[in-house]
Amino acid sequence: MSSAESYIDAQEKLMTLNLLKMAFKGFDTLESMKDYLAKSNVEVSIANLSRYINGKALPKSKLKSEILKVLIENKDLGLTIKDLIGSHIREWTDNFGNTAVNNTYLLNDSKTLKAILFLAIQQGIIPRDVDKIITAEVDGIPVAMTLAHLLNIDCVYARRKKPLGSTECIAEDIQSMTSGRIETIYLPEKFIKHDERVLIVDDVIRSGSTQKALVELVRRSSGVPVKVIILTGVGKHWGKITELNRIPFKVLKSYPEDA
Repeated sequence: MSSAESYIDAQEKLMTLNLLKMAFKGFDTLESMKDYLAKSNVEVSIANLSRYINGKALPKSKLKSEILKVLIENKDLGLTIKDLIGSHIREWTDNFGNTAVNNTYLLNDSKTLKAILFLAIQQGIIPRDVDKIITAEVDGIPVAMTLAHLLNIDCVYARRKKPLGSTECIAEDIQSMTSGRIETIYLPEKFIKHDERVLIVDDVIRSGSTQKALVELVRRSSGVPVKVIILTGVGKHWGKITELNRIPFKVLKSYPEDA
């Protein structure tokens, strides 16, 4: 097993414990959870199941894969990407009839955020063959940092103000869809190296202007933008976008659901 494969295997074992603990909330006893796994031909003792849920031991690679398959494929456990996002986001309609969301709870729940991004990796939504992650401050940072940890790569973020002490920066303008106001984001030069494959991530997309600016920052840094991953899409405008400056993108959950 290569070092990269060993890292992925170890990561999957840790995430299996995390997901098991989350799934256990839907069971009355360890025995009932053991029986549920047994229906999928996954045999694990109550003692070991308790150790896994409490983070006291790691399953062997074969058992890990068997448990992980059950947790991911059985939607009744509530461990789907949309279920996890939906249970941690408050949605409402403002005075003008527009959809609004509050994702503070999700961004401050590191275990759930990690689980969502891990599931997206397992399902092939998030590619592993990238060299770096970029986002924009502020709320994109928890997403980028968590994903960077899972992929074992570095992340950078564009700032709303030019960083003090950084004379050489690449700047890109963002125009607000509602107010028409122009804002500039900055990325210090050499943060992205030539031909690095870069994944763009963010917490929310409304008009796509911020994400398009991030794509252009990557290109102007001589990097290669690979894909854009966004936790939530809010409103109807973004739903008309098929790609962001010729880069494919994926929104994990939309508000309202038919946006």
